[in-house]
Amino acid sequence: MVKESTNELIYPIILHHEEIGYSVEIPDINGAWTEGITKQQALDKARNLIGTTLVDQPRLPTPTPLDNIIVLSKSGDTKTTVTIDLAFYQQLMSGKGSQENNNAF
Repeated sequence: MVKESTNELIYPIILHHEEIGYSVEIPDINGAWTEGITKQQALDKARNLIGTTLVDQPRLPTPTPLDNIIVLSKSGDTKTTVTIDLAFYQQLMSGKGSQENNNAF
């Protein structure tokens, strides 16, 4: 879902609970994966991966509705969404982001 007035994008992800940490599958971003030691770190990395991948794209992929995402894997895997502020990534990639924002990575 895209909120036109705010440049916010909402994309589904699948969190896979691993022996150590989490891996994150991003179905709408051409087979993209990331990982994190904590659930929050995994979510933040997924958000950053989506934002940096889509910031220069002329056409954004249509987010798959969360209800259409099927989790086939092991117990403990969950589907959820992350919200991305595309304007933030546009500023960051153009070098206009503040030092505080650059620390988000």
